[in-house]
Amino acid sequence: MSRRFFARSFRPLPAVLPLALLLAACGDREATPPASAASAGGDAPGRAELVEQLASTLQACSYDGRPELLDPATLTGDAPADCRSMVEQVMGFTGLPQNFVVTEGPVANAAAVILFDEQKIPQRVIAFNRNFLGEVRAATNDNPWAPVSIMAHEIGHHLSGHTITGTGSQPPIELEADKFSGFVLQRMGASLADARSAMTSLGADHVTATHPARSDRLAAIGDGWMEACSQAGRADCQSGTGTGTPPPQTTPSPRSASVRLPAPSAQTIPFKYGRFVVDETGRLDPELLKGLDTALYDLAQKQGIELALLVVDDLHGMSAQDYAWAMLRQLRIGKLDLGNGGVFVVAPGQGTSAVAFAPGIAKQLEFADPVKQFDRWINESWQRDCQDADGCGISSRSLLGIVESQVRSLTSSGVQFQIRFQSIQEVLDFSAARLAERRAGREWDDKRDQALGSLTRFTATVTDLTPQPEQLKVNENVVRDGRWRAVVVRTEDGKDTTLYLQSQTEQLMPGGRLEVGKRYSFVGELMSTGAFHTDQGVLQGNVQLWLFSYDPLD
Repeated sequence: MSRRFFARSFRPLPAVLPLALLLAACGDREATPPASAASAGGDAPGRAELVEQLASTLQACSYDGRPELLDPATLTGDAPADCRSMVEQVMGFTGLPQNFVVTEGPVANAAAVILFDEQKIPQRVIAFNRNFLGEVRAATNDNPWAPVSIMAHEIGHHLSGHTITGTGSQPPIELEADKFSGFVLQRMGASLADARSAMTSLGADHVTATHPARSDRLAAIGDGWMEACSQAGRADCQSGTGTGTPPPQTTPSPRSASVRLPAPSAQTIPFKYGRFVVDETGRLDPELLKGLDTALYDLAQKQGIELALLVVDDLHGMSAQDYAWAMLRQLRIGKLDLGNGGVFVVAPGQGTSAVAFAPGIAKQLEFADPVKQFDRWINESWQRDCQDADGCGISSRSLLGIVESQVRSLTSSGVQFQIRFQSIQEVLDFSAARLAERRAGREWDDKRDQALGSLTRFTATVTDLTPQPEQLKVNENVVRDGRWRAVVVRTEDGKDTTLYLQSQTEQLMPGGRLEVGKRYSFVGELMSTGAFHTDQGVLQGNVQLWLFSYDPLD
């Protein structure tokens, strides 16, 4: 996630760039009042065009349901001195890397939103109103957990991928963020009453188009709190008690390797569970597990790739493959829009294993076959070394080595999951400009000229769900074996574009299956700019991409 890990070293941008992400990181200095839109400077070149591109992206997920439509130029206020500490503590108890910036701005209360920086790269942002936090403390009798729970709620939106769309807040995703808040606050030591304090005082009694009723939100917070308590193995969860201390100011102690995963369920609100390695059997070497967990954390931090190894006792009546896909979705591993998550499931008691790779990871590990190696480990090492009371010992290393080999492949590829282009036309303009430079005599520069492999976000309407292979339009070699199928879409300026998607991708998308005639926001990896060299010269066909995600806009 290195592209989003700029919160600690971010520098405020010049005021003459009102379209850039005008943020300052949480710091130790006293905060200043937020600048107004007028004081942020005059219009920069291209403002109208960029505002149009961002119009649907600036919808925010707010805490209490009031609509937010943010102008990046207004988000110039420095966060209070204790803001960084609060965010770092919440993230420390998720076990996940911090991947967003926190700023002050003219929002009604607190909001999670995606904004673009000066390079038009989307960044995950939490904006909050300084006065609102003061109001929260006053409304909750100065309960120190109340602002922490609000910050955890907004963090939950980002970690669950809710801010990838232009739809703003919706009841289901608010419940998911509420559950995440309760889950994290229990880990931090809050009682159930503390975890619910802010919602008890501030939540709306009635259901709205964007937010559930307070009773439902309190129930979701309670579900998250209970789930974390149960995973911790406490016997007194029903009492709802916490540590009885204020929010911690130090980093959490190392996590225990022992944990039970929630049962897969379509009714369960998905949430981040905050670790990359889970051993339900309790037989694997805990020190080796900790080492792999650290390696997977580093992979997430440096390259934006989230992988999880789940060694499970119970598949809950599902096949290993179905269980893996259910947990990829339920545990929110990876970012939904970027397709950068993967789950390895090993069920030695059932003698089976499986993997579920989101599209971005599937493309990177296209020719890997870890399942074959996992099954061999189950049939040989597990049966031979892991049945006595001492556990697996050194055989743990061979199991974890299978995952580590996949990590090495991803690390050596150097892939970075960040969106580079914001439209198909931008891809074509970039390619044409670089080609013109080379025709003028400049030599090829891989770093400067290479567009293939870049992630692109664009808007288009589906025109054909079953296109046949055709020169310049659909690559027969890609669709021949059935692992990827083609879909043709048309951008708003009339450019036909071919997308290749895995069959499982539609299972992961909240928007359901793609439909002809429906308009979507797509994210994909650029496979071809559509410029094909033939005997007749260079012919422009369809731009082609590996499809990672989509979200309906109509």
